[in-house]
Amino acid sequence: MRALLGVLLPAAIFAAAVAAGCDSKATVTGPDPQANAVKPEQKSREYESCGATLHCADNLRCLDQTCRRAARSVVGDYYAAAGAAARQKGEIEPAIAAFAQSLGQYGAEKLEVPPDVDCEYGATLAAGRAKRENADLAARVLHRCVLAVPPASSLRAHAMAALATLAEVGLDPLTLGGAKLADQYLTKAPQKPATDKLSVSISASPSTSSKSYATVSEKLADPAQKPALIACWEAYSAASKKDTLAVTLPIKVGYASSEYEDESGSWFSKIGPASGLAGPEAEADACVRKVVEPALKGLKYSDSFDTKVTITIR
Repeated sequence: MRALLGVLLPAAIFAAAVAAGCDSKATVTGPDPQANAVKPEQKSREYESCGATLHCADNLRCLDQTCRRAARSVVGDYYAAAGAAARQKGEIEPAIAAFAQSLGQYGAEKLEVPPDVDCEYGATLAAGRAKRENADLAARVLHRCVLAVPPASSLRAHAMAALATLAEVGLDPLTLGGAKLADQYLTKAPQKPATDKLSVSISASPSTSSKSYATVSEKLADPAQKPALIACWEAYSAASKKDTLAVTLPIKVGYASSEYEDESGSWFSKIGPASGLAGPEAEADACVRKVVEPALKGLKYSDSFDTKVTITIR
């Protein structure tokens, strides 16, 4: 009995001591869950790296170690993909139209356009910068892309490369320095290519194997004709702000028999009238005609042809 009391008494004393020294409301917990929490200001933005979704800002998910938005339009992304495919094939205007449909679809679904779509749209517009309206919109869309993506991202680098191509149509780089979109971007004079780098090409539609056409084509491509054609290009480029001039002339060469039996007939060349032209295009057509008409005189023809000859200066 004494042995038993000797065991129980110390145990009771120890239990009482423990009860007196502990808070009855205390609970067993692990490490503080807030210790490793990511603060809102430390979370990754869209297209920045991440290890898990909790590292990304609100409404973003961590996919392939990059923060990306989940709210996307399937149809809008389809049109964007169609636009990218058309651009790769060199079909710029259809590509631009497809990207416009993409933005329209995002608007219809009341979703914000993702920066990657904007970046590709802007680059496609820049590829069609020969049209002033495309160049204007390209600068705005690309600036919007640059403002939305991380500074060191590949999207930003590609956007800047596309913006650099707009210098030739008058982009002022200072308009890109603000944190907001500018009112105007193409405020500088367009750059002109050096005239010694301009090329002159001749083509026929429909094509013809006529030897007389070969004579005409060779004459028009003669370097001696280039200065006069360059002058037409310079006037056209200044008026239209475009760097390519293409003038199509209906040209016919034939043989006319003489009405007198004792006289032989003669070969002739004729340039058909222009139609449906106005403004800089009409002036360029008239200028090129003044170069071509005297060049055709005195040529020796051997067979007939009737085709449309396009003279392109770029």
